[in-house]
Order: sequence, then structure tokens, then C-alpha cells
Amino acid sequence: MNIFVAGIHGVGKTHVASRLSPSYGLLHTSASKLIREERTLPNWNTDKRVTDVDANQVALAAAVARYNGQGTRLLLDGHFVLLDPNAQFIALEAQVFQSLSLSAVILIQADAKVIAERLKARDAKDWNLQWLNDFMTTERNIAQTVSQELRIPLHIVVSANNQEFERAVATCISNE
Repeated sequence: MNIFVAGIHGVGKTHVASRLSPSYGLLHTSASKLIREERTLPNWNTDKRVTDVDANQVALAAAVARYNGQGTRLLLDGHFVLLDPNAQFIALEAQVFQSLSLSAVILIQADAKVIAERLKARDAKDWNLQWLNDFMTTERNIAQTVSQELRIPLHIVVSANNQEFERAVATCISNE
């Protein structure tokens, strides 16, 4: 059982997922960390743009299988939509996620102004609010499509705080 925590950059996925109680028996990690481990790549650039999508997804599936094979259940944070080198959206196919043994998806969303402030503080870069809204809409649409195709529950949490996120995780686990 793995739970995928999705959302655009700066929405707060890692913030809430890293604070989840260990009593749930889930190891929190990110898709990018697992891909780096599997491919032994250095850290990503701050612009979050991806150049080798297919190889990265193969590496992610292999890393998840390795962890699951050791009996580790994952709380995996990542994206349904990536950015290419020109900041264009790359929607990932459902088959990418099928190989991750997901039992549920939690999609985190927030106000674009809040996300823009977080990203500016983190990356020292200004972000267009309409572009961020378009990014969130695309992420939500792909999350819904993937959840439907894989027949797994999708929980949408807006402006997630630790308690709301923990409730969503608890719901995912109780529906296993």
C-alpha cells in the first residue's frame, strides 16, 4: 500500500507529509528523491524542470518496488504534471502510476497567492498567478483521471494543515 500525495510545487505536500505521525506506518519520501536514488543523480535545479521524463518514471517505479519489496509502505509526494525545460506542462499517463502500487491519492491545493509567496521565499523567483492556477487545474484534472482509471480514491485537501492531512491519510488507510 502506497499513498500518493500530489500537488504543484509550493503547495505544501512535503510540509504536511513530513509531519505525519509515525504511528501510521508509512515512510514519507518524495518521487524526486527516489528517482535521484535510483539514478544516482545530483539534486534538481530550483526551476523544477524535467528533461528525461520516461527514464525518471522507470526509475521511480523501480525504487518504489524496491521499498515495497522490503515491506515498506510509502507516503510518496510528487506530481501528476511535470514541467518541461520551457515551463510547459507534461501530464503523466495513468500507466506511470499503475506501477507504483497506489491505494489512494491525496491532492493538496492552496490559493495561488500563497503558493507564489512560498515559491518566492524558497526559490527567490516570481511566479505568475494565472500560470499557477492553470498548473493547479491541470494537476487536479490529471489526478482525477488517474484516480478514475486506476479505480483508487482521490481525496482533495485545500489549504492543508496537519490535522486535515492526517484525517485524509486515516481515511485512505481505513478504506484499504
